[in-house]
Amino acid sequence: MNNSQTLDHTISKASFWTAIVLILAGILSVFFPLDAPEGPFADRMMWYSNNVGAYVMGWVIQMIAMLTLSGVFAGTAWQIRQSHPLSAFLGGMAVLIATVAFIIPKFIAIWSIPQMVTASTTVSANAAVAEQLFQLLNPSLSYSLFTSFDYLGFWMYGVFGLLVARPMFSLTLSAKITGASLGAFGLLYHLLFMGIMSGSVATDDVGPYVESLGALILIPVISMAVYFRKQLKTKLE
Repeated sequence: MNNSQTLDHTISKASFWTAIVLILAGILSVFFPLDAPEGPFADRMMWYSNNVGAYVMGWVIQMIAMLTLSGVFAGTAWQIRQSHPLSAFLGGMAVLIATVAFIIPKFIAIWSIPQMVTASTTVSANAAVAEQLFQLLNPSLSYSLFTSFDYLGFWMYGVFGLLVARPMFSLTLSAKITGASLGAFGLLYHLLFMGIMSGSVATDDVGPYVESLGALILIPVISMAVYFRKQLKTKLE
């Protein structure tokens, strides 16, 4: 192997195992809560106080899932660097912006919210401030500071999907499946974005719509895992 082939092999190998870790993290995340049940503020705070360990672990897993998903997408962009270098570069930048946007709310969930809960449930001079901040960061609200960063990240993933969708059709069948699913995600997310901006999508419907669209991302993860595995076998032969 020359240096270029060695780099390709390394990226394919890293991307394949990143996809595997992502799938495992997705399965594990089912067993951990990411938010308190709906109800009065006092009840929600009590739930956080009693379940803070499971809550933090749930968001740690989400952090791992997000980073590995960005890794899979970065590896995907690498595959079209020769045929469509501009799309690969812009797609990589979109993934980078998405990663930064996603890290912010997840770090807040892991670092800040447990401290807010502690301050709120104990006799503390900062209890009132903690409660105000906690309500501003409410992950149940589509317009909170917390969820706004998450939706920004998904928007950048949508931009990435539109950038790489067509170039992926020049590769293997699994890459074509990836291109189709990423293109569909990007298109539908931008339609949702326009619906929100025009007022035709109700605020309460934003969360369910985004969650439904997020299921589309599972398709390119699996198809790219197959693609990277085949790439590794080809290079080894």
